[in-house]
Amino acid sequence: MTTSREKVKPRLLASGTASIATATTVNVDFGTPDDVWIKPSAAGFKPGDRLVVAITGSTAGTTDSTSFSVQDAPDSSGSIGTPAAADTDTLPAAAAGNQYVLIAVRLKPGRPWLRVRATRASGTTDTLVVRAMLLAIPHNL
Repeated sequence: MTTSREKVKPRLLASGTASIATATTVNVDFGTPDDVWIKPSAAGFKPGDRLVVAITGSTAGTTDSTSFSVQDAPDSSGSIGTPAAADTDTLPAAAAGNQYVLIAVRLKPGRPWLRVRATRASGTTDTLVVRAMLLAIPHNL
């Protein structure tokens, strides 16, 4: 017999895309607004849930390296305030080619906004299409 714990699955809070082809930083677009506001009334989020960002990067190239990061920010009257580095696990180094990244995020008090970013330090050979999903994992797992 399976337990209820085995049947519980992560909940999708948001998904978004971005494309990066030059030496720049782009934010993943999660729709309107572009960033994600994590609040108790958000669909699928419950206080205490653990947050994970699943990122895939697809490209036909293997030349240019791209890295990923997550920022958090305070609320500013229903929009994102000033972002800063979020409390995450160790982020992987920049890499070239297709990428698959999982980033655990700890939501800090008073900073309910999240922004996912892709950064390329140099190079214009490859275009990387980035897809990100923000998942809530029940706190009791």
